[in-house]
Amino acid sequence: MSLPQNNAAQFRHLFWFLNAGKLDVSQDKNLIIHQVLSHGSMDDVRRLFQMYGQPTIRREFKKPKPGLYYPSILNFVQYLLGVKKLDKKKYLKKIYAAPLRNFRR
Repeated sequence: MSLPQNNAAQFRHLFWFLNAGKLDVSQDKNLIIHQVLSHGSMDDVRRLFQMYGQPTIRREFKKPKPGLYYPSILNFVQYLLGVKKLDKKKYLKKIYAAPLRNFRR
């Protein structure tokens, strides 16, 4: 897939932690897809679908990046992509993924 490299610049606001100008839409598609799905607006998600298409997004979504998703966002993305089963602990932020233990009332 030969996508123009500057397409990633439209998501610059989601990559505060690195130089977004150096993102390559082919090599960094997993990072771009997860970052847009977990932190992007609906406009960002629409642009993501135009850029990669649902089959690619769905395939990359199934390669989890731990700790990126809040439960409500993960449920929405799972519904949006039609993913039935997945291990949510691999996707959720640590505060939601870890079971509560040793709580006494």
